[in-house]
Amino acid sequence: MDNKLLGVIIIGFGLLVLFSEQEYSWVISAIAVGIGSGFLIRKNEKNDIDNK
Repeated sequence: MDNKLLGVIIIGFGLLVLFSEQEYSWVISAIAVGIGSGFLIRKNEKNDIDNK
């Protein structure tokens, strides 16, 4: 699974949690969006042996 796809999925989860009716859902949402954006920003590590 690509890092960008994983980041988008985690950000989507964070947005869904934001609109839930739980009291501290904004905390979980902020953590999920932060982790998801970290996956989007992070560069892919390229290994010359595997990626020819």
